[in-house]
Amino acid sequence: MIKGLQTAEAAMRPKLLRMDVIANNLANVSTTGFKGDRLFVQMLNDSAAGKSTGGGDLDAVKVTEGVDFSEGSFRQTGNPLDVAIQGSGFFAVDTPGGTRYTRSGSFRLSPDGSLVNADGYPVQGTGGAVRIPNIEKIQQATVSIAETGEVLVDKEMVGRIRVVDFADTSSLSKESATLFAAAPGAVMTESTSSSSAVKQGFLEESNVNGLEEMIAMTELQRSFDTDQKVLQAMDSSIEKSLEVGKV
Repeated sequence: MIKGLQTAEAAMRPKLLRMDVIANNLANVSTTGFKGDRLFVQMLNDSAAGKSTGGGDLDAVKVTEGVDFSEGSFRQTGNPLDVAIQGSGFFAVDTPGGTRYTRSGSFRLSPDGSLVNADGYPVQGTGGAVRIPNIEKIQQATVSIAETGEVLVDKEMVGRIRVVDFADTSSLSKESATLFAAAPGAVMTESTSSSSAVKQGFLEESNVNGLEEMIAMTELQRSFDTDQKVLQAMDSSIEKSLEVGKV
């Protein structure tokens, strides 16, 4: 019976983790460029797990978390500094912790004319930081961004936004809602026009489906409630068995 309690507890653990994942996805359903998290549960061979650690059923469940990098829908904003990547790839930005990668293209100009993201981090260009000279003399409306990432002011190119791609996106780890760090040795390439296109005046929305997440949360809550009732029934049975043993 004790083993039954352990098995029930082991079954509830990944459900708690999945509930946290769903809650975070729902909290970012409106976050530009957000990529939803997914939880993968794998049942291992009980006997093998028991031999290796002695935990039996407690070690028979392996839970791993991953990121869904599928493309979100595009929303037209009309803002000339809003850009989205159609296809694969990521924008690269300079942060205090080093280069980070994002699908969020909500950019703006800093006081010195540098192109920065919503957090104020400089956006990398293929030849260094993208900076618009004489910013005090121009309006944002005069800035155009080509599908190749070229930034033009009055048809004169002042830089090109860097777009990079990864051979294996599992080498990226989420650092914040929209920023990813690359693992050491991650294979990275510069995106080409055949694999991606920069769309000016658009933003990529979160790829989280709020309705699906709500349904999953409801089903998970029902399952969790059932597990709790099973635990309560087992606990009650153990108490009765102990009472019988005292007589």
